[in-house]
Amino acid sequence: MIAALAVAVTFAAHPLGNFSVNHYDGLTIHQDRIEHLAVVDLAEIPTLQRPPTGPPDVHARRACAELRDAVRADAGGRSLSWRVTGASFVYRPGAAGLRTSRLTCRLTAPLRVDRPVALTFANAYRGDTVGWREITAKGQGVRLRDSTVPAGSVSGELRDYPADLLSSPLDVRAARMTAEPGDGGGFAAPAVVPGVDVVTRYTGLLADRLNTLVGADRLTVPLGLLALLVSLVLGAVHAAMPGHGKTVMAAYLAGRERRPRDAVAVAATVTVTHTAGVLVLGVLVTAAGAIAGDVVLGWLGVVSGLLITTIGAALLRSARHDRPGHDHGHGHGHGHGHGHGHGHGDGHGHGHGHDRVGRSGGGGVVALAVAGGLVPSPSALVVLLGAMALGRTAFGVLTVACYGLGMAATLLVTALTLRRLGGLAVAGRMRRLRPYSAAMTAALVLLVGLGVTVRAVAALV
Repeated sequence: MIAALAVAVTFAAHPLGNFSVNHYDGLTIHQDRIEHLAVVDLAEIPTLQRPPTGPPDVHARRACAELRDAVRADAGGRSLSWRVTGASFVYRPGAAGLRTSRLTCRLTAPLRVDRPVALTFANAYRGDTVGWREITAKGQGVRLRDSTVPAGSVSGELRDYPADLLSSPLDVRAARMTAEPGDGGGFAAPAVVPGVDVVTRYTGLLADRLNTLVGADRLTVPLGLLALLVSLVLGAVHAAMPGHGKTVMAAYLAGRERRPRDAVAVAATVTVTHTAGVLVLGVLVTAAGAIAGDVVLGWLGVVSGLLITTIGAALLRSARHDRPGHDHGHGHGHGHGHGHGHGHGDGHGHGHGHDRVGRSGGGGVVALAVAGGLVPSPSALVVLLGAMALGRTAFGVLTVACYGLGMAATLLVTALTLRRLGGLAVAGRMRRLRPYSAAMTAALVLLVGLGVTVRAVAALV
């Protein structure tokens, strides 16, 4: 199996994500003109959704004409008129047997720099997509000052993205500078590259390994089994990462006095929901090129967050109703019947009130499980699309199911661990907090739901 891995061709997933459309605009200002090198690097899914409608050279000229019309540049308050001087379009190997693509356009516009000229530039081509956006500007025979963009590209014109950029890619869509006669020097803004945490980096490497296995020329039984194992691990890591709301489900299960088989049922619901979501989104992305997969994921995130928030609010309201002092009916009856007085009645009543909240929340638990599995993982989606493109649809579905099983395993282990730790805490000094455990768990669900909603909305804006 190791030997088979060694000969497998490694094609990493796009570093900016499989939904990304990435832009680079390189400006070179001369004494008599301004040249614009525009590069658009499309990841696997947008490449799949928008294939060329004709030969690559015809597609490139058409796309560069659209890009030209989306570019806005002024020199001293006068709009520049751009002309396309070169266009090319090529495919490159991508993740899981899919392809990425690269559009390169060369434009020029007349410009006279015989005195200081204020320049502004903006490119709105495919401005509604997510991804890396970078602008550079340099002078040839002229001097640039007060430039808001650097002179050199930190991504090698979208050929070599820096390793530490995934969590917050560059998003520069406009530039300003002043060009004047001179030697080509002058001040340029420094290039700032954000960082990424270690967990995200190594999770990306693991996802790349899965893509390599799925996209191998010859899928042997050892490679297939290894791919399923890697998918299981990726799903487990995905569920444990913050911002997904799955670990809070485990805390909810641990705090609601539920049986282990209830946790198994919820884990199964998460697996089925996530797998079905990936399959449905995969069909939509493949069948309808106009559907933006990242936007669909964003709205699913909003729905998931709102659903978790609603469940948390309902649980908190129920917990407040059954808090100590609000459930005396059953307690008083038992106290008078056996002659133990008011004190025994109150204590017994509180315990049954808490248990009743735990038993009555079956629908809420299922809804919470659906919310946790509602947002498909982009890496699982790419694996499915790559397998479909290679004629391995059944294997792709099985791989996605293993991804969901990994998520379910994390949920189960976390729930059982928290239950065990909670039992130890209650047996010790934390016994007095037991009547409030339902309220604390409900508040946690509510806060996580609000956090997931805000994060999803911010990604859409």
